[in-house]
Amino acid sequence: MIDLHMHSTFSDGTMTPTELVERAKDNGVEVMAITDHDNIDGLREGNIVATKLGITFINGIEISANYKNKDIHILGYFINLEDKEFTNWLKKLGEKRYTRTLKILQKLEKVGIKISIDEVKEEVRGNVIGRPHIAKIIIKKGYAFTMNEVFDRYLGDGKVAYIPKIGVDMVEVVERLKSNGAVISLAHPHLISHTDDTVVNIINILVEVGLDGLELYYPSINIKKKNRYLKIMKKKKLLLTGGSDFHGLNRAGVDIGLGDISVEVYKKMLVRKIENNAINSK
Repeated sequence: MIDLHMHSTFSDGTMTPTELVERAKDNGVEVMAITDHDNIDGLREGNIVATKLGITFINGIEISANYKNKDIHILGYFINLEDKEFTNWLKKLGEKRYTRTLKILQKLEKVGIKISIDEVKEEVRGNVIGRPHIAKIIIKKGYAFTMNEVFDRYLGDGKVAYIPKIGVDMVEVVERLKSNGAVISLAHPHLISHTDDTVVNIINILVEVGLDGLELYYPSINIKKKNRYLKIMKKKKLLLTGGSDFHGLNRAGVDIGLGDISVEVYKKMLVRKIENNAINSK
């Protein structure tokens, strides 16, 4: 069993990389990837613990991109941590996240919810600020009772305090990951808040610049959409990837290993990695 999508305290999860690996071991996971948002800071810790516990560990990341002012999430696997050009680019993404946070706080203040950037920083255990950190403070201040309520009323796509991640083009993200040597998958395409036809167009655009797969093993995907994307996957000769998208206490009802995904998925990704390397070395 594998799980190739989860988040630690280095982004918007509630477990450390060590705790994630230990939970994966307890849940019978043989291959795992930590895919924190826009950073790779927890990967070395996770790899060390996974090696000790006999789990195959993949260096992963989930990068937030933008297409027509809506969020697109792109997963990268087998990340080269020594790629300085890539890591410097990630630092710039972190600066954009910080700016976005300030804009979200300004919008919240306009609807009567005053939160300071220092309060948000106190909530963050890693180096990346995410909307769940702001959501926790909203709940603590009594403006909502659950994470779902916060996103439905304030922080979700199109809500009163929503700010899209402006300035990170999805094509640029794929190209950066490709130059790093990663195997690239479009995260949970069924959750992209564009029309179905636009999502198909997104896939077509990204395939042209190096997209390798679609994340179709996912807890909330319905069978109708999954079958539609499976047809596209086969036509475009894309990989099928998946994971739980585990965030710890920040996402109720989801656990590591959910979906019982076969190790064969990982093996096919590894073959694609080797094929990509051979093409790049020519």
